[in-house]
Amino acid sequence: MRSGVTAVLDIGKTNSKVLAFDHDLTLVAAHGMASVSAGGRLDTARCWAFVLAALKEIAARFGLSAIVPTTHGAAFAVIGKGGLAHAIVDYEQPVPDAVSAEYDRLRPDFAESFSPSLPLGLNAGRQLFALDRADPHLFGQAQALIAYPQYWAWKLGGEMASEVSSLGCHTDLWAPLKAAPSSLAAAMGWDRLMPPVAAAWRTLGEAAPTLGLPGACRILTGVHDSNASFVRYLAGSREPFALVSTGTWFVCFNTAGDVQGLSAARDTLANVDVLGRPVASARFMGGREFAEIAGAAGLGAQAGIADLRALVAAGIVALPSFAAGGPFSGSKGVILGAPSGQAQTAALAALYCALMTCECLALTGPVHRLYVDGPFARNALYLGLLATLLPDIRVQASHAAHGTGVGAALLAHWPAECGQLPDYALAVQDIAALDLDLEPYRRAWREMITEQSAS
Repeated sequence: MRSGVTAVLDIGKTNSKVLAFDHDLTLVAAHGMASVSAGGRLDTARCWAFVLAALKEIAARFGLSAIVPTTHGAAFAVIGKGGLAHAIVDYEQPVPDAVSAEYDRLRPDFAESFSPSLPLGLNAGRQLFALDRADPHLFGQAQALIAYPQYWAWKLGGEMASEVSSLGCHTDLWAPLKAAPSSLAAAMGWDRLMPPVAAAWRTLGEAAPTLGLPGACRILTGVHDSNASFVRYLAGSREPFALVSTGTWFVCFNTAGDVQGLSAARDTLANVDVLGRPVASARFMGGREFAEIAGAAGLGAQAGIADLRALVAAGIVALPSFAAGGPFSGSKGVILGAPSGQAQTAALAALYCALMTCECLALTGPVHRLYVDGPFARNALYLGLLATLLPDIRVQASHAAHGTGVGAALLAHWPAECGQLPDYALAVQDIAALDLDLEPYRRAWREMITEQSAS
C-alpha cells in the first residue's frame, strides 16, 4: 500500500472531484461527478455522499494521510446547532431587486473591501444579506458562519475555522489591507460568527471516527480553488508573474500589480493569497462564455489557424458579455457575422477568451511573465492567441491536468514555519506566437465595445 497519500476535495461550480496524490504529487486516483444545484441551493447532501464514498475507496487502496478541501468562492455555510441552519446558496441565485438595492447602500467602499459590486450572489455578503432579510432570526440563532472549503473540513473533522483566501475573494466580508472582517461584517454581526482564522495548510484535527476513515488522517483548513492553483506558482516562481487560472472562471492574478490601481467598475478585485497578501486580480466567466459562443457542437471541434484566419478576414466578432461578471458586465453578448462551421465557431470562442484575458490582465498592472493553468492551458489555439496578443511577454502553459488539486495537495507538504513556501518545480511549456497580425482586429473589437456601451 502506498503511504502518504493526500486526498483533495476539489468542489467546483461545474464539477466536483476527489483526487488522490502521492508524496511526489503524482495523481494516483480520481473520482468525479457533476456539481448539483437545485432551487438556487447547492446539493451538499449528494456531494457529501459522493465525497465519503470516494474517500473510503481511496483509503482502502492507499495510506490516506491528509485531506485538503478546495472549492469555488461565493459560498458560505450558516451553521446552527444541528448542522446547516440554511442550505448553502448557489451564487447564481438572483437576489430580489429591492433587497439588492438596500444592500448596495450598506456594502463597504471598494477601497476597503476591494470587492467589486457583482450581479446575482457573486458577492457572498449580498447572499447573506438576502438570507437575513428573508429570515431575521437566522443569524441570531446561528452558531457559526464559514466559507465552503471550511464547511467540508468541518464535516470531515468537526473543527471550524476561517481562512483568508475564501474570506477575501470578492465577498465584501473582508478588508484585505487590514486583514480583518469588513465594516459590513461587523455592522451585520456576522464577524462574531466567524471562527478564528487558520492558515490554509494548518491541520485542524483528524477525520471523525464515525466516517470510517483512517484515524490518523489529517484534515487541513483548505483553500479557495483559484488560490489553490496560485499556490503552485508562488512556490515555483520567485520572480514577479501573472497567472491566468482557467475553468468556469478565468481569474488573472498579478504579483506585480498594485491593488490601489484597481477599478471597481471592471470586476477587478484584490484576491487574498494563502499568506494573507492582497493580489491584484481581474476575472471573467471564460469557461461559461466559451461554451455560450461555441455551442454544444463547437465545444468538441478542433479549431486551427486556418479557421482563425477565415473569421478574422471575414470580420466576425463576439462582443461581451455572455455571462455574469467580467470587465464589460454591463454589456449584452452578441456575435456579429456568421462563422462557417463548428471549427470556426470554436476559433471565435478561443479568440474572444484570449481578447478578454488580455483586457483583464491590463487592468491588474504591468505583466512580466504569464503562466496559464487549468483546462485552457491545453487549448493550443487559445494559448497561441495569447502569445500573439502579448508579444512582449513570455507566455508559458502548465499542462498539469489537475493544477488546482496539485496546489491544494501541496499545502499538506507546507513547512510548519509560517510564511515559508514549500519547494516546488514548475513544469511549464513556452508558447509561440501565431503567424498572424491581430492588432487591426483587436482595435476594431475595442471600438465596437465602446460603441456598444454608448448605445
